[in-house]
Formats: sequence, structure tokens, C-alpha cells
Amino acid sequence: MRVGVRDTSFGAVMLAAAGLLWLETGRDAYQEGGVLGYGFDPAFFPRILIVLWSAAALLLILRSVVLWDKDAPEPRWGMAGLAVALTGLYVLLIGKIGFLFASMAFMALLMPLMGYRRLPVLLPVAVLFPIAVWYTFNFLLFIPLPTSPWFVRL
Repeated sequence: MRVGVRDTSFGAVMLAAAGLLWLETGRDAYQEGGVLGYGFDPAFFPRILIVLWSAAALLLILRSVVLWDKDAPEPRWGMAGLAVALTGLYVLLIGKIGFLFASMAFMALLMPLMGYRRLPVLLPVAVLFPIAVWYTFNFLLFIPLPTSPWFVRL
């Protein structure tokens, strides 16, 4: 398969998914007034992510024009399947052990799986990035993320 065909196809699927997600955020259930006294509706943050998703898809399609005739490497289906299984486990663990611990474990396992193996960088990123995301959502945006049952205040 050629890189151009692969990337254009995947970019088009990403754009279609982004369009469907954007339509979903337009439903009446998400258009109610502000949340917690802020002027943002519940679709505000997801729409930011959808715009970023769409930009990445467009960049992928533009890149495919440049690399149209280049041969693509063979897909590594085993690694892709393992990443999907790991993501499914992550989704299950978020509800059981909370966002913070599940995200730390997920990042610590996924980064080496994807080929990044520099431990002096990998471990701090796997710990500090989930903490930063958790702090931002819980204390700056006031959007609570699932908490570990071990640290629930009574």
C-alpha cells in the first residue's frame, strides 16, 4: 500500500468521525446554560478537542499529498492489537482505581509499546503528565475525574 492512499483514507475517516462528534455536541442536552456559574456549556471542551482532532486529520491528508508514491511499511497488527487491548484495560481501570493511577500505568506501558524506551524521560512523563491533567480538570476547570476508591473522603 502507498503512504498517500493510507494516510488520505485514515485522514478522511478521522474527519468523518470528527464531524459526527461535532453533530453530537450540538444536541439539545448539551446546549443548556453555563456550568458551575461559568459561561461555557458542556460541549465547550469536547469541541476544542474535536477542532484539534480535525486539524490533525487535515495535516495528515496534506502530508499524504507529499508522500503519495512512497511505499508504506507493513502494518504491525500485533502491536496495534496490544495497544487496543491496553486501551480497553485502561478504560476499565479508570472506574476501578481512578483516573490518576490508571493513567500513570497506561502511559508507563503504552510509551514503551510504541517504541519510546528512555526511562529517565518515560517515568517522569508517565507520572507528571497525568497529575497535571488531573489537577487542571479537578481544580482549574472544576470537572471532576474518576477518583481512586482508596482516597475517597468520607
